[in-house]
Amino acid sequence: MKRVFQEISDDEWENHSFKPSRVLGNNKSQNPSPPPPPIESFSFRSSSSKLQVSSESSDDCVEIRENLEDDDVEEVEQVRPVNRGRRFVIDDEESDEELPEVVEVKSSGDEEDEDEIGEEEVEEEDDVVGKALQKCAKISAELRRDLYGSSVTACDRYAEVETSSVRIVTQDDIDAACKSEDSDFQPILKPYQLVGVNFLLLLHRKGIGGAILADEMGLGKTIQAITYLTLLKHLNDDPGPHLIVCPASVLENWERELKKWCPSFSVLQYHGAVRSAYAKELNSLSKAGLPPPFNVLLVCYSLFERHSAQQKDDRKILKRWQWSCVLMDEAHALKDKNSYRWKNLMGVARHANQRLMLTGTPLQNDLHELWSLLEFMLPDLFATEDIDLKKLLNAEDRDLIGRMKSILGPFILRRLKSDVMQQLVPKIQKVEYVEMGKQQEDAYKEAIEEYREASQARLAKSSVNHTHSIFGVLPRRQISNYFVQFRKIANHPLLVRRIYSDEDVVRFARKLHPMGAFGFECTVDKVIAELKSYNDFSIHRLLLYHDINDSKGVLQHKHVMRSAKCQALAELLPSLKQAGHRVLIFSQWTSMLDILEWTLDVIGVSYRRLDGSTQVTERQTIVDTFNNDNSIFACLLSTRAGGQGLNLTGADTVVIHDMDFNPQIDRQAEDRCHRIGQTKPVTIYRLVTKGTVDENVYEIAKRKLVLDAAVLESGLEMDEEGDTSEKTMGEILSALLLG
Repeated sequence: MKRVFQEISDDEWENHSFKPSRVLGNNKSQNPSPPPPPIESFSFRSSSSKLQVSSESSDDCVEIRENLEDDDVEEVEQVRPVNRGRRFVIDDEESDEELPEVVEVKSSGDEEDEDEIGEEEVEEEDDVVGKALQKCAKISAELRRDLYGSSVTACDRYAEVETSSVRIVTQDDIDAACKSEDSDFQPILKPYQLVGVNFLLLLHRKGIGGAILADEMGLGKTIQAITYLTLLKHLNDDPGPHLIVCPASVLENWERELKKWCPSFSVLQYHGAVRSAYAKELNSLSKAGLPPPFNVLLVCYSLFERHSAQQKDDRKILKRWQWSCVLMDEAHALKDKNSYRWKNLMGVARHANQRLMLTGTPLQNDLHELWSLLEFMLPDLFATEDIDLKKLLNAEDRDLIGRMKSILGPFILRRLKSDVMQQLVPKIQKVEYVEMGKQQEDAYKEAIEEYREASQARLAKSSVNHTHSIFGVLPRRQISNYFVQFRKIANHPLLVRRIYSDEDVVRFARKLHPMGAFGFECTVDKVIAELKSYNDFSIHRLLLYHDINDSKGVLQHKHVMRSAKCQALAELLPSLKQAGHRVLIFSQWTSMLDILEWTLDVIGVSYRRLDGSTQVTERQTIVDTFNNDNSIFACLLSTRAGGQGLNLTGADTVVIHDMDFNPQIDRQAEDRCHRIGQTKPVTIYRLVTKGTVDENVYEIAKRKLVLDAAVLESGLEMDEEGDTSEKTMGEILSALLLG
């Protein structure tokens, strides 16, 4: 029988119409949520005895950016500045003594594009980046004198100046600002955290409208930012309002820490069911030009991504208030300036007094993504309009990398655990190369042969000679589909359909159709077509759920162990449990987590699970339960849901089942347990299937980390460029299919 490998994308695989984990999950009775507290309970707490509302506070006018999704302010006349070509002009009266040498930044691709783009246009594009860095350098020079004093020649980053003369606040000031008569909480900051708070206060004092707190994950960026907001009120009589935007997974944690460190603040969480309950009153207050009834508003990024009328109305409300500080947690979510998320949030944050970005991974893939963060931080300084930054910000331009690193030092505070927390437990990295068994290897080779035939047939029809590469011949979507299929098999052969034949599928469909498994309105043919797109594991779960008795019915436990990675887990986990360790296991895909649940059941260990479908209200409960109950050995997490701000120090071992192309995502996952509060050494296991595209993904991820270190860390040089574009996938697949 010829096996059929359906060409589906990552998103289609993830969002498949059949969700075994949902269909077969236990139906727990849900208690109705308690009604939200009245909005009066979030009364705005100002240190002033009387609130003053200026005539400008009711001004609804905001700048409408081109291509913004929202059309929020129809009644306001839109005023656009005249584009005069160059966005950044240096005042002639400014002194040149403070300005470091300015080097014109040129793109490596200019020579190739000369025939298509005039020289003047190329120079103007280069000028945008060059002028932005030049203007930034002037501000940097002034900040360096304040930050470093006489040590300016010896230090590149504020992070290196622990004994800096800049001491706006001390621990005594922290105690005074955070104290509460109703609590015995001791607000003690570590020395490097106190440096971080002083860093933010200095930028605020100098009138800098943005900053990036980029400490490595687990060093307490949340606490530093919250303390900073408290001190703005304590020192500057600035009670807000402040807007905090974060992933849904950490909403509860933010609210908890705010109440602990800012006892005088009123905090309103604007998410979920309570959002609609509060929306009407907040809308009335904002339209009337009245101050908001809170000091801090907590919202999720999803409020700026979706297109519903409710969310557009919510964004209108947020635009009407003048925010003191708009704080973005996990700010690498803003790495794409062309996304609705970036544009809609910028519509709210542009007119704030300050934009504070928290991210342990400011540079995830390349320089133009970092520039998107910089433009959000200081839009008037780093704006580049529609210029192709991928062309100008070339990762191979070592001079540009060195200049960006030097100039950005005063704006981005980046500390590594190795720099500031020698007392932190060590983190040990281990890469486990696992070898496929016969069934898995056969599935992998079979997929290669099938796609090789299809690729060579297409190459034969092509008029262009592509003897050594399929890139440019195969559509990008098809390249991505092939790559996804190979990754699936490298993880587990049950993620494709090989065990159940087309004849089996037709037989199952005729049994499932009368049961209404896909709705009674579906025809048999539609059920057959649906089942043919399923992988072996999904069909197995469906048969198990509907108790279909068939000669080739549900799979046996031996099938789940036909993956090299699951076999490795079966050897590794019992020994870890016996030694008293506890484990976090990460996978990118919920389908793989379903299989891993079966694997852990077969191995016989207890676990909890948290992924993107886990309710926001349940996430913190799962985290607390795992951390406090030592009888729970493992926690299964989807990498992107489990890598955002969760504190899982109850574990001391991390298993990365399948790696992400973006190594920063995996680093976030690792540091869910390697962070403040961890008392045991942490060991990271990466599972890599030998002889598969797994090895290529691992090598690409390592190259990306080199770029991150070259721009944001000291003492490292760039030696390779990490490229994960479709071209890279094409090069990998060319070796497989044409080699």
